[in-house]
Amino acid sequence: MEPIRTTTEGQVTGIIGIVLGIIALIVAFIPCIGVVAFLPGGLAIIFSVISIVQASKGNGSKGLGIAALIVSVLATLLAAAWLLLFSGLSIIANESMKDPTTVKRIEQVIKEAFNDEEDDLPSKQRIDSLENRLRAIEKEKDNEKKEKE
Repeated sequence: MEPIRTTTEGQVTGIIGIVLGIIALIVAFIPCIGVVAFLPGGLAIIFSVISIVQASKGNGSKGLGIAALIVSVLATLLAAAWLLLFSGLSIIANESMKDPTTVKRIEQVIKEAFNDEEDDLPSKQRIDSLENRLRAIEKEKDNEKKEKE
């Protein structure tokens, strides 16, 4: 019986993939620039897949390629989460710029909710009251949109 020989096929691309994946993961955790992690994360995914394919064809170890793939996918998903958060915030900012009176109404409702003379109210009731007032503003906004159409 001849022992099974493993080669170093795919190790170089696996190392490149894991290094890029770790860089992408570190960048993805930084709040304002986490979206930038798409570039090294995408490259890390490509190198990781190439590493796994090379290791499969050349009877090499696939462990490094799989680890690189996991880290790079995690970093890319984290960057996507930042992108979704920032796009949602930009939509909210855009809507508030179109109708600044809504922002003023929301601000007024929040001030009223926390400056009530009834200091004996539990905080849960204050929050519920605030939530109901904000929903009323939202309904008013929807009614205004329907009237415009």
